[in-house]
Amino acid sequence: MKNIVQRIAFIIPAIALFAIQAEGQTAAKKAAPAQKPAQAVARTAAPAKQAATAPATTAQTQQPATAPVTTQQPAQAQAQASTSSAPKPGATTPVKKQPVFAKAAHRTSYLNGGIGLASYWGGGIPIGVSFETTIADNLSVGGSVDYAHYGRNYGGYKWSYNFIYAGARGSYHLGELLQTGDKFDPYAGISLGVRIASYKDNAGYGDYYNPYNNGLYLGLHVGGRYYFTEKVGGFAEVGYGVTALRLGVTAKF
Repeated sequence: MKNIVQRIAFIIPAIALFAIQAEGQTAAKKAAPAQKPAQAVARTAAPAKQAATAPATTAQTQQPATAPVTTQQPAQAQAQASTSSAPKPGATTPVKKQPVFAKAAHRTSYLNGGIGLASYWGGGIPIGVSFETTIADNLSVGGSVDYAHYGRNYGGYKWSYNFIYAGARGSYHLGELLQTGDKFDPYAGISLGVRIASYKDNAGYGDYYNPYNNGLYLGLHVGGRYYFTEKVGGFAEVGYGVTALRLGVTAKF
């Protein structure tokens, strides 16, 4: 009986130790599957990343759909350029200066015929014509010819002088500047030419009595035309060169 009790006393601790070890192994086995969900989460996270990258790739493949936005950039750039180039409120826009001698839109010609008073060189009353045509706005150029004659007759002795003035002239018309309208045409100009003097008498003395020589002359004039009709009017000039005062008729065409 005593031996049986001793054996039972020995078996019970052994069984308890075995049970404890078995329970520990079971707990370890049960704890191991708990790590599997973490791996599952990691595996499920990978598709999430793929899903996140998938829209990016689809967005890249859908770039042609957004291409029209880039085609609108030039229009936006033009709009920005127009707004940047637009004058700011209160700013003054610079006025482009017109050239002083701009090309004439259409040509206008002037023909003058008149007589001169108070000749500067020689004597007589110069009678002359001048012609000018516009080459630029308010600027006309042309030429002039004047002739003067005077002489005496003393008891059968006759002598006379002849003077010829020929040269180029130009005028600047001031009507637009002074706003005089279409009927009145004020102008100022300059001329350059040659003068020729000759003498003759009936006694054969010739140039012996001719105190005038040939040469160049420089003239200045200031005058105005007043038109009685659209094409015909009168003119007056004062100046230096041929005569101090010139009066006559003028035609415009």
